[in-house]
Amino acid sequence: MKIENQNREDFLGSMHHFLDALMGKRDFIGAVKYYESHRSELQQSGVAAGAIHHTASKAYASLTQLQQALKTARIAQNSATIEGNNNLLADIFLTIGSILRDLSEFKEAEKAYRDAESIFRRNDSLEGQSRALNILAGLFFKQTDYNNALSILIDALEIAKKLDDKKKLAFMMGNIGRIYTFTGNFSEAKKHLLTSIELSESLGNCLETARGLLSVGYIYMQEADYKNAEQSFEKAYPLIISTQSKRDEVYYLTYVGELKYKMMQFEQSRENLAKALVLAESIAPNSTLCGHPLRHLAELALLESNANMSRRFASRAWVIFEKTSDKVELGALLRIKAQIAQLKDEKAESKVLFVQSIEMLSESGVRFEKAEALRAAGKSKLFTSRQRLTYLFRAEELYSSSHLTERLNQVEKLIGSVEQTTKLNKEPIPTQAGICPEHLEYLTADKGINQFKCQLPLLGHTNLPVLLSGETGVGKDHLARYFHNAVRPTGPYVAINCASLPETLLESELFGFVKGAFTGADRNKEGLFVTANTGVLFLDEIGDMPISLQTKLLSVLENRKVVPLGSTKTVELDFKLIAATNKNLEEMVEQGTFRRDLYYRLSGINFTIPPLRNRKADIPILLEKFMIQSGLLKKGDKLEVEFIRQFIAYDWPGNTRELYNKVKRLEVMTMMVTEGDLVELSRTMFKSENVSEEKSLFDKVEEFERKIIVEALLAANGNKSEVARMLGIHEATVRTKLKLYQISLDSYQMN
Repeated sequence: MKIENQNREDFLGSMHHFLDALMGKRDFIGAVKYYESHRSELQQSGVAAGAIHHTASKAYASLTQLQQALKTARIAQNSATIEGNNNLLADIFLTIGSILRDLSEFKEAEKAYRDAESIFRRNDSLEGQSRALNILAGLFFKQTDYNNALSILIDALEIAKKLDDKKKLAFMMGNIGRIYTFTGNFSEAKKHLLTSIELSESLGNCLETARGLLSVGYIYMQEADYKNAEQSFEKAYPLIISTQSKRDEVYYLTYVGELKYKMMQFEQSRENLAKALVLAESIAPNSTLCGHPLRHLAELALLESNANMSRRFASRAWVIFEKTSDKVELGALLRIKAQIAQLKDEKAESKVLFVQSIEMLSESGVRFEKAEALRAAGKSKLFTSRQRLTYLFRAEELYSSSHLTERLNQVEKLIGSVEQTTKLNKEPIPTQAGICPEHLEYLTADKGINQFKCQLPLLGHTNLPVLLSGETGVGKDHLARYFHNAVRPTGPYVAINCASLPETLLESELFGFVKGAFTGADRNKEGLFVTANTGVLFLDEIGDMPISLQTKLLSVLENRKVVPLGSTKTVELDFKLIAATNKNLEEMVEQGTFRRDLYYRLSGINFTIPPLRNRKADIPILLEKFMIQSGLLKKGDKLEVEFIRQFIAYDWPGNTRELYNKVKRLEVMTMMVTEGDLVELSRTMFKSENVSEEKSLFDKVEEFERKIIVEALLAANGNKSEVARMLGIHEATVRTKLKLYQISLDSYQMN
């Protein structure tokens, strides 16, 4: 009897080995045929029989025969349960979960994955437990439940650390980084992805390194840092080719295609996306692999105003993503369809599609895609001015929370543009960042800025350029206008953003041209250098000026002369130059992306405007100014202390410009509601800040206590009695805390 049983086990072992060999060759049809021809010999349960049923279920699943795959996996489950083989049973549960996931039975799939994890945990199988958690995180990711996915991945990461498995660590760090990308936390995303890349490189894992580089490049692309995005993709490409991973090559080509159309290089974009689509169709026709290049081909055609072509690509992509219920891609496609309908003057359909897109992307939790839909709707003249402003303010919040400064700039300019075409305001509309040409005072309590203001008239007697540095929205343009008013008020003030135009257009704008200088030059054009004669020229975002134009700018600054394009005549110049940047020019000089000699020429007089979060005393001053401009406050009236405090408590990543736009948003909100005072309405605009997890409890308490005392001081204009009343403590306690935290009262008394 023992010999007979042994022979049977040997036979089943050979059968399992042969089946595994077929699966290894990806001969799923052959595996299914072999299994079905020998199924009658598997009537009795047993470990080997359970393993064979399990392998067969995976073969059925690979052929998308999901119902048969599930039925076979359940047979395998029964066999393994009877025999008490827990490791096999846990693996079977993982397979069952994956089949249920592909059947879109997500709750049942989650249960199967959790059962597998539980078995691995009871058996002290850290490797299995880590694997189960990783797959479970993937299930939540598929459902766009990013918080759950992240939480589970972090648990899996801790187990991988115990195993000291660098390969798993690299893989999980990469996945965590990708989830952070979708939630808009790009700084955390980069941190985890760079760790993944470093680990993968140390292991010689070219494919995981390449995937990390693609993901980092994707973040740079969302941040509009196209140079770093391009470099990251270029590093990934040879690694992908060396691994012969056609699937990853599709991702690479798709990312590059997206990057190129964002850089307005349409032909190169089309070439890469077309290659991606052809390759994807050869690997997995009508799969999501094909869906991504199709979606971006639709985007490209839309940018070229080819509505019919865009609609064809979008329709093909829709069919693919509808099968997988991918809310992110479907939401983006609804936005594309809305823009197509608008191009074709299908107004009613376009409005409905915009709303559907925003709703679906709100469910997806992907901030930057939702912000893109809100921005597109806010750009559309199909909606009323109020509706457009509401969409744009919501987009502004999302871009601000993800620190997407370039997109934040764009949406803030749109807000200004909409405001100029609406009758919402009773007073003249302020220009960018709330600065009106008629109101050239520069209100600040910051000592450094005030000292610099005092020096400006003296600078008018020199030809030295002024270089203003600082984050986006701190008011560099405002300070440039103030300089113009102080130094050359009767001369012109001319401003241009060096990042807003491609190189050829920027050159012709700056230097001008004569008729016939190039194709399309049908008239003479005076350049901005000449236009600014006797006045001030403001070059914003100087760090984005191409190297070739940097050389020409240096020549103009040294010689005080300019030669228009196509001309041989020299024009004498007399202007004051102010350049501004939010980039680190010293770093760019070291990297070779900014001319050293130009940097030294520009930085003779260099001033950095501190971010608004570092000069909180300015917030009540600017807030009052903007509220008066918007008609929300009468001159002479005072704002409520609690209202001011909410604004002071916020960190203002978008700086002064964001503060101005928050006030404008508040203005719109007051017109849309019949009840609720400003304090209540403002509460809806602010979210609580995150406290660093790396600090001790004592440090957190101390930081919080200091923060609320400073906020109260600012809101109370330095009045200690009022601070005590606001905080519900004795005035003596206030004095003690001021001394303990070395808070200088002078800084917070503004009258």
